[in-house]
Amino acid sequence: MTSTPPHRIIDPHVHLWDPRTTPRQVSPLVKLFGRWPSLVERLARMATPQPLVDFVGATDYVLAAHLPADFRADVGHHDVQGIVHVEADWSARGILGPVGETKWLDRLGDPPLAIVAHAVIDDAKKLEVQLDAHSVASGRLRGIRDSMAAHPDERVHSWTDASRLGSDETRAGVAALGERQLTFEAWCYSNQLDELADLAADVPMTTIMLDHLGTPVGIGGPYGGVGETSAARDEIREAWYAALERVAANPNVHCKLSGLLMPICGFGYHERRAAGDAPSHAEVVDALAPHFLHAISTFGPERCMFASNFPMDKVSISYEQLFDVFFEIAASAGLTPEQEAALFADNAAAFYRLVDTDTRPDDGAGSVPR
Repeated sequence: MTSTPPHRIIDPHVHLWDPRTTPRQVSPLVKLFGRWPSLVERLARMATPQPLVDFVGATDYVLAAHLPADFRADVGHHDVQGIVHVEADWSARGILGPVGETKWLDRLGDPPLAIVAHAVIDDAKKLEVQLDAHSVASGRLRGIRDSMAAHPDERVHSWTDASRLGSDETRAGVAALGERQLTFEAWCYSNQLDELADLAADVPMTTIMLDHLGTPVGIGGPYGGVGETSAARDEIREAWYAALERVAANPNVHCKLSGLLMPICGFGYHERRAAGDAPSHAEVVDALAPHFLHAISTFGPERCMFASNFPMDKVSISYEQLFDVFFEIAASAGLTPEQEAALFADNAAAFYRLVDTDTRPDDGAGSVPR
């Protein structure tokens, strides 16, 4: 570990929310019973399907606000110069419902450098209206995510219908994003990566970001009946690595090195941390390094970027430890200093067309003060 970070960071995957003041699924509970956090947590667990409870691992950080000040409190000694917000659980109804999140983000006193908003990617009429409205709401709009993660085991939470990722309607929607110079933020599970590879090949003019390396369920240990044995995890890894290679064969796809410490990946660090037995720095490096190094080798350092996925990964690890781990993994990859710097900031700045964060505009918009 190092006390002096070797590189500046632009964190390209952060979720900002506030269930007290904005429409989230948990907002009614928080507003009614927020003075009694333990009661809110019990009620939230009772009202939430078990696969979704298992997915988040703990409810306290989902029920609490995660605003720019909360994020800054977590970064510690790291030189985080800005973030990209990725859509998260905004539940306002109506065709323009998702646009409320973009408006809210743009009006924050310390807004993100860029916004990846939500839109319905496989409904052409809705998509056109939503993209128009998002674009008016903020000049920070850079991409769209419509979560496609679905799994055949009912014990693993699916975020949508499994048929959507490979549909002609989704292809048309992703192509429409490219026409507007917007990116498609692709979040799916590793069992869906072959479909994503086909999609990417069919829409070569749209730039795609693969979130969280394709989220391999059970890669680190048992989860929801997946990855129960060492042999089963070996099969998951082999299939996942091969599918990543098929996705990476499409030059329009980039990859976020992130998200493997969500409980769904099976490492169980969230349970150990809750029990006061948090994994050591070396243990996390050993667990993650093979997977991140494979991704860097497969996509090339010019198409990868490290990201926190905070606060979703916060249940398993602190921000300071997470990026200390990232720095050590990057240092072991045999890269040039310029390639390392690209993984932590420069690739994100280019992909999301960000302002030069070294210039530090007078109003501080989008920057994260140290």
